[in-house]
This record gives sequence, C-alpha cells and structure tokens, in this order.
Amino acid sequence: MDNKILYDADKAREIYKKNLKNDKKRIYNAAIVGGIVAALIFLCVFGFVRVAGGGHSSFGASVKNIYNNSLNDPDYLLSKSELSLDGKWEKAKESVDAALKKAYDNYRKGDLEYNEAVNVINAFSQLSSAKELTDGTKAKIESIEQGRIAYSNAKDLKIAGDLVGALTAYLSVNEDDALNYDTSLKKAKEIEVDAREGISYNINTYLCKFDIDGARDYVKTLSDKLGGSEFITSESDRIEAYYTEQTDLVTFNGPVEHLFTHCLIAYPELCYSSPSMTASLDEDCITPSEFVKILNALYEKDYILIDINMLINETEDGVEIGEVKIPKGKTPFVFSVDDVTYDSRKMHTGMVDKLIVGEDGRVCTYTKHADGTEVISYENECFPIIDEFVRQHPDFTFQGARGTLCHTGFDGVFGYRTQKDPKEDVDPAYEKEQALLVAQALKDEGWTFASHSYGHAQMGDCTVDFVKEDTDKWIAEVTPIIGETKIMVWPYGNSIRTGEAHKYLYDSGFKLFCGVGIKPFVAKEPDGLGIFMDRKALDGYSLRNRRDKYMYLFDTEEVWDPLRPKEITW
Repeated sequence: MDNKILYDADKAREIYKKNLKNDKKRIYNAAIVGGIVAALIFLCVFGFVRVAGGGHSSFGASVKNIYNNSLNDPDYLLSKSELSLDGKWEKAKESVDAALKKAYDNYRKGDLEYNEAVNVINAFSQLSSAKELTDGTKAKIESIEQGRIAYSNAKDLKIAGDLVGALTAYLSVNEDDALNYDTSLKKAKEIEVDAREGISYNINTYLCKFDIDGARDYVKTLSDKLGGSEFITSESDRIEAYYTEQTDLVTFNGPVEHLFTHCLIAYPELCYSSPSMTASLDEDCITPSEFVKILNALYEKDYILIDINMLINETEDGVEIGEVKIPKGKTPFVFSVDDVTYDSRKMHTGMVDKLIVGEDGRVCTYTKHADGTEVISYENECFPIIDEFVRQHPDFTFQGARGTLCHTGFDGVFGYRTQKDPKEDVDPAYEKEQALLVAQALKDEGWTFASHSYGHAQMGDCTVDFVKEDTDKWIAEVTPIIGETKIMVWPYGNSIRTGEAHKYLYDSGFKLFCGVGIKPFVAKEPDGLGIFMDRKALDGYSLRNRRDKYMYLFDTEEVWDPLRPKEITW
C-alpha cells in the first residue's frame, strides 16, 4: 500500500513538470503574439494620427523648400502642393511664421542681403493667409533698410558740412539693426555738439507751424538716444516757453493792419533794363532786398502775422468781426500778395516764371531766362522768404499763420496755365497737377488763399451780370486748385459794398472783402453782408512818396534797394 502511494506521488510530479513546461511555452507564444498585435495596433494608430493631422511634418519640409528656393529667385512661384498650405493654415502658420522670423533675423544680423530677404517675403506672400505675417515682416525689414541707406549717406552729409543732416541720418538707424545701430549711435553722439545750431533750426521748423507735439517728439528722440544734455534740456524748455507764449493771449482792441504787395521784382537788373515793364513794376512792386528789410523792421517792432480768417466770425445772424486774441506785447497784422499768376506777358522782365515745390517739400521759384539759363531760388519771392524768416523767428507768426495769396484766373495760377482756354500750347492735365502740388505745399506751410476776381477788372465799374459771370468762372477754374475761400480782394481796390452784385458774392461764400487804403480799417459792410477791410500797399510808389505815413512801420529810405533808381526817367 505504501509502495502504491509513493508511486502515485512520483507520477504526479512528473505530470506537474510536464504541464509546467507546456504552460511556459504557451505564455511565451502568447507574449510574442501579443507583442506583434500591440505593435500592429500602435502602427495603425500612429498612421491614423498622421493622416488625421494632415502630415504635420510635411509643413516644415514645404516651408523650408520655399525659403531655400526663393532666396535667390525673385520670380519664385509656389508649387501646387506649396500653395495647399493655405488650406491647412492653422497647422502651417507656425512654420511659416518661423521662416519669416528667420529671414528677418538673418537680415538684421547681416547674414542675408536685402534682396534675399525680400525674395523670401514675396514668395510667402503668394499664400493669401500669410498676408498679415508677410506685411509685418516686410515693414520691419524696410525700416531697417531705410536706416541703412541713411547710415551710408551720413558720412557724405558730414563731409559736406550738413551736421544736423548727418545726425538725423545716424539717429534714423533702427535699433534692431545689429550691423549698424551701436556704431551709428556712437557717431551721433560725437557730432551732437557741433550740430546744435541745426538742431535748434529743426525745432523752429515745428514751432513756426505751431506743431508743438512734433517739436516735443523731436527733442524726446534726441534725449532718448543721446542723453539729456544741458542743451537738450534748454531746447525742451524753449518749446514749452513758446507754447505758453502762443496760448497765453490777450484781446487786441485796435484795427488790424493789413499790408499787401505784388509778386516781387525778383531780378531788378532785368526790370530796370526792360522799358516795356519798368514803369509798371517799379510802381507796383518791391524787390527781395526791400521785402526782407521790411520784415525785419516789423519784427523789431513786435508785429506778428495772423490768419486773416480770424476776423470772420459767422453766426446765425450773419457775419461779425472776430475777436483777435494774440500773445502779450505783440501787434497783429495781416499780409497778402496780389496777382499770384505770373502772367506770361511778364516773362523775362524781372519776375519769376512760376512757383514749384522743391526737394524739401517747400515752395520755391523757377525762372528760365532769355538766354536759356534756369534758376531755382528760395530768395527772390515773398513766399519762400517768409517761410524762411519764420524759421529764424518763430515768434513772428501766431500759431503758424503766414499770409494770403490773391488769385485771378485769366492766365492760370502760380505760373501754370490752368484756365479753360490757355493762350499757350500746354498740357492742361500737367499744368493743373503741378498747380495742385504748389497749392498743397503752401497750405501745409500755413498760407491761405483769396479771390482777386477772374479777369482782374475794375469790378466797381462793371455790370451785375459781368460780376456774376466773372465770379462763376473763378469758382469753376480756380477753386478746384486752391480750395474754397471766404476772402474777396478787389482788383485796384475798386470795391462793391452793397447791391445785387455784392449779395451774389456773399451768397457765393465770400464773407470778408478787401480794398485799398492808407490807414488800418475793419468794419461791417453797409448792407450787413460781410466785413470790409482796407489794405496798405508795400510798393514802389509808397517807397517814393509815403515815407512819413509809413514811418511807424519802417523807414522807406532804409529799406530802399540800391538797384532801384532814385529818379524816374521812364
């Protein structure tokens, strides 16, 4: 019995070992199968994710391809597959943004040329969805490029003696320009002391237009980049003092002086050798030398230019004389210039041919002499002379006022034949385009405009129908160039104060009417329709005959141009 029991135990162990061996084999096989299944499942899932995600890794490849291939190809066109990035923009945006940032960063460090960076931007610009990114990158690159151009010009400006120009050029270098910014700032600091006179002048260009914010920003830029030197601080204080002076006002209770002249005898030597025009120009006009001396005399007597429109106060009941409030200690005056036409009949007799806009954006004159010599000048006509005078003396103008240009229309404006039927063979579109440029430049400087009638007739002696027709022609041909105006200046001072013709002008928009008179005079019109103002002439006749009457303004003997003959022989 015992032997049987032992036998069964041995058998059981043998069976157990056999089963255990089989179990390990099954577990091993199961593990292999399970691993294979798991791997297949992972691969299937990963593939699904890639398909579902549109193949994100392919964006980088496409973007990289665009970047590399467009660098040296300004005409690079995206392939169909590259253009498809537009349809997957939310996924592709990050890659495109990174490529554009790379182009910008490489450009600012000098690793890319300007044209290479632009080529990359232009290539990505073919993706409509990338417009915001490409526009922003292009703007930043353009800013750096303009600074680099300025930097390259700064040396030449310094050599030419334009220190403030060189300083401005150095300071215009973008702070993100890793190639030039530190060097440009160092050079700017080196020339700041020698450029101070020019800096003050630049500040005056803002002050004389009453652009106080512009002046403040200009000084702040200097202070931020160059440091707050004693000079910069004093200039900042000067701006604030000017602002206070121009806004701390008192009412002026006397009649406002109105001085007028005609276009200047720009070339006196021609005028007094041209018998056909000598008498007319000598009597009606003054020379640049005389004009500058008159301005200096007025400035020394604390006169200040005001805008003539200050005198117009329109109410529900009509027009009243406006209250004139000016800086303390100043005396206001209005200045106007008649016949800013440059009549073609007067060419080669001493006046300029026309006004043009110079490279600096300011109005200057152009003359082509009989011998073919061409002259551009800022020193032989009222407008550029005053524009420069107020840059030297900003306190000569009240809040940016200049003067008023009085226009006819029969032979165009500013020397351009803009009339309906020009006497000369000209391109009407070009003439009008150039006249518009001059008008805008003058407006930007602070000049205003007035009607001097269309045909420059003795309006007070004309019929009502003539006045109406003349007014309509002026509005049709001149207003589109200079804009609307409320000022009517009577030719020869021959005024209309009441009646149907006067009402027609008033209803056409004219509210202030100017005549000619030796004394300051401002009053409401007799019929209540508008304001009347007399003007004192600055002309050759007055220089010869009215010394005593003008002495409170200037001494005619002291302003007399040596080129003007003392004796009349014509």
